Amino acid sequence: MNLPPIGFGCSPFRPGGRRVDLEGAVRVAVAAGYRLFDLAELYGNERAVGRALRHPPAPPRGALFLVGKVWRTNFRPAALRQACEGSLLRLGADAFDLYLLHAPEAWMHLGPLVDPEESGWEELERRALPRDVHGRPVVDDVPLAETWEAMHDLVRRGLVERIGVSNFAPWQIEKLGPELPAAHQIACSPYQPSSGTAAWCHAREIRLLAHSPLSAAGLLAEPLLSELAGRHGRSPAQIVLRWAVQKGLVPLPSSADPGHIADNLRALDFELDAAALAAVDSLAGEGVPEGRPA
Repeated sequence: MNLPPIGFGCSPFRPGGRRVDLEGAVRVAVAAGYRLFDLAELYGNERAVGRALRHPPAPPRGALFLVGKVWRTNFRPAALRQACEGSLLRLGADAFDLYLLHAPEAWMHLGPLVDPEESGWEELERRALPRDVHGRPVVDDVPLAETWEAMHDLVRRGLVERIGVSNFAPWQIEKLGPELPAAHQIACSPYQPSSGTAAWCHAREIRLLAHSPLSAAGLLAEPLLSELAGRHGRSPAQIVLRWAVQKGLVPLPSSADPGHIADNLRALDFELDAAALAAVDSLAGEGVPEGRPA
């Protein structure tokens, strides 16, 4: 699977429960040269991102790589297909290049996830987060293998080109059955390198995408990253993204700042030597990632 080396994360969620409007940011990202865009029905902004991806001078659809994710309340086959079709309709696309299961555990279906532009965020969150009287998520008993077969059906119907997973452990991927996913999206940063999962996927030729590569609290203020950035004439964020690329991942940074959006893509303009990579590796376990799963 041919993937752009860096993608743009379209999650609007930020630490502290904040949300940001990324429609303008996606327009900036397209103009800067990003071609992979990571979406999800849970993000509630597929319609806005779709407008941005069609806004001149956006490239033709064939030049873009669109990743979608189905939320865990839509893991039953009929709901899954409806969710995929709804996402494509909101996005204004005929098919996803890659479509992922957002997380491994199925939750109770309370109806299709609605577009916050039409029904508000409160209704989206109500349907996305089914809770029992104790506030715990209400799980569904649909087997992962059944959901995975429904994902294959989306491929047969031409709604998606390839299928994968997100936020799974290797043992959960094995429960899908003999046909492995084409890609796996994981949380990955120098603080949380997910080395075991990465090695497991690399050995099976499962492509890895890294969400939240820059979002761990305190990461970009690390003295080591500042030192490496100064030595290379780069920013700490570019050092982290370059580290991810050279580790065989496709990082998915997200920003609403036009300057940061352009700077992040410049992580492709240089390389880290073995000593610099090892130095970044040494940060593993030094911080605590912040925010919700992307």
